Amino acid sequence: MSRALTASLLATSLVTSLAGCPDRSVAKLEPDPTGAQTKTIPVSADIDILFVIDNSASTLDKQTVFAANFPRFVQALDAFPTGRPNVHVGVITTTVDIGVQIGGDTACHPASGDDGRLQTTPRVAGCAPPSDAFISDVAVDAGTRRVNYPGGDLAATLSCIAQVGTKGCGFESPLEAIKRALDGRHPENAGFLRPGAFLAVVVLTDEDDCSARDPALFTLPADQAGPGDFRCQPLYAYTCDQPIAKDAPGDYTNCAVRTDSYLRDPAEYFQFLSTVKDPSRLVVALIGGDPKTSLSTGPITQPFAQDLALEPSCSATIGGHFAIGRPALRLGDFVDRFGDHGLFRTVCQADYSQALGDIGTLLFQAVSPCLDGSLDVTDRQPANPGLQPDCAVTDIVGLDTPDETQAVLPACAMTDDHTPAPAGARPCWWVAPDAAACATATTLALHVERSEPPAPGTNVRVSCATTGD
Repeated sequence: MSRALTASLLATSLVTSLAGCPDRSVAKLEPDPTGAQTKTIPVSADIDILFVIDNSASTLDKQTVFAANFPRFVQALDAFPTGRPNVHVGVITTTVDIGVQIGGDTACHPASGDDGRLQTTPRVAGCAPPSDAFISDVAVDAGTRRVNYPGGDLAATLSCIAQVGTKGCGFESPLEAIKRALDGRHPENAGFLRPGAFLAVVVLTDEDDCSARDPALFTLPADQAGPGDFRCQPLYAYTCDQPIAKDAPGDYTNCAVRTDSYLRDPAEYFQFLSTVKDPSRLVVALIGGDPKTSLSTGPITQPFAQDLALEPSCSATIGGHFAIGRPALRLGDFVDRFGDHGLFRTVCQADYSQALGDIGTLLFQAVSPCLDGSLDVTDRQPANPGLQPDCAVTDIVGLDTPDETQAVLPACAMTDDHTPAPAGARPCWWVAPDAAACATATTLALHVERSEPPAPGTNVRVSCATTGD
């Protein structure tokens, strides 16, 4: 493979996590009791990115600073060696229909128009949204892209639709909003998800999740629920060494997510997303309040006065205003389930440029052809120059469709560590260290040598034996 084609693979290969489940169905490996690690690499990188933005009353400053730093996120995408991947970008809010109406408040009611629907209404002056329910920016030919937004400025369009206002429900439910956005209930969201595409979910919120299993939570009297949103965080969201008092300040230790009350277990939403995409083709990032296992309740005065509330886990000056983040134990539990494909950054920082850059870097790591984890790097073909680990590599056309087909690729015959034999079979695969591109434990990169371009929509799946470490 030429260096140019190698750079193309580095930039446009969509790679699933090596932390995935063992998978020996692609092609036969020699028996290995320790299992295998598997990744899937599309020839053309397609990434669907869903931003989940808190639109409750305390997030105006955070939204403004977040939107101002979208150029950093786009810069990270454009830093891929062959440029920007093919992206769909959608925005939803943390507001869902909670199933009951609380007094005259319609923010948490179907009339809000949110409930997992993709948002494109511009709420700031002088900006223009995309022509569809989501942003589409896809390569057509070399140097040509098809976009559905005006002006050619992806960061500006994303900033336009991501400033979602502050009139949303105070019972933020980002996990339920994600489900309702992706489970097919809203026909207006159709087309956002693409078969075979990688899915990235990015959540910005200063509160923990309040996705309810039982809407009775929202109509409990104060003597059972405490004041305001206390019923969500902390009363029915967490379990600690001692019961949380609903009517008096307190300090609590060894707190964890509660799964036996009115709120849904965050694991249910991990399981849901795992039916939408294989977890190895998912990235989830949270910008939220710092999770803590020791909690305190008491009166707070900023940003709003409350006689009894869950005390913040962090604070910062954001956009010239004092801001807080409350402990995000539920959201932290959700993100942790994605292993190396999950990322947490604190919401309590004056500038989100680094956080957005880190999310872009996480996407790049996910779409690079770098082999990571506890690979067994024993050379299985000592007579063949270079390293031939115990891997099975397969071309897949029509991934995740009824027409999916697979073809097993052989290892390349090599003339030296980095040069496939010119007369060898094509297509074939080889691996070699590439420390400049692969900041992984192995530094190994997968290469596929071809005599002609692959069919459109081709994915390369690699499954390698592990040492069990």
